[in-house]
Amino acid sequence: MISNVYQELYKLAHKKIAWISPLILLILMIVTGYTIGFGEGRLLTMVSYDSPDWITLILVIVGATTFSMEFQNNAILTLLYKSPNKIYVYLSKHVMIFCYDILLHVLAILFTIGLRYTPMNAHVAWSTIYRYQQPLWENMLKTSAIDLLTTMLIISLVFLLSCLINN
Repeated sequence: MISNVYQELYKLAHKKIAWISPLILLILMIVTGYTIGFGEGRLLTMVSYDSPDWITLILVIVGATTFSMEFQNNAILTLLYKSPNKIYVYLSKHVMIFCYDILLHVLAILFTIGLRYTPMNAHVAWSTIYRYQQPLWENMLKTSAIDLLTTMLIISLVFLLSCLINN
């Protein structure tokens, strides 16, 4: 199982889309910051400049292209043949996308920290009480944690649909 996960992470690391996606995420976060407006600094910080929506879109694209390319090139047949258990192949792909999801969320939080100090929105202190009588930083971390769960549900559905369509 660990070797399958390593293979999937290796394949992901050598794809151009995996390296371009964080840059696309940053650009989309900047566009969101400019379109929402100057006075919504607390909301933008809490939702990490709407990064959950953009991360979901990026993960669907990366996951679907990864899965469909393996079916298109018949590489999935080789993987299934060499693996001791077929579930390990699919589970390793899911773990790979989950690791990439965590990476994108960490990058989104780092981008949010950087974008807060740009002149595109009003400066708000991290300790400002915002939603649910919690500080802004706590709202942001909880929003990101909930989004990790929802994106993995969506990615699981995309993988299920990819398997059903290709079969």
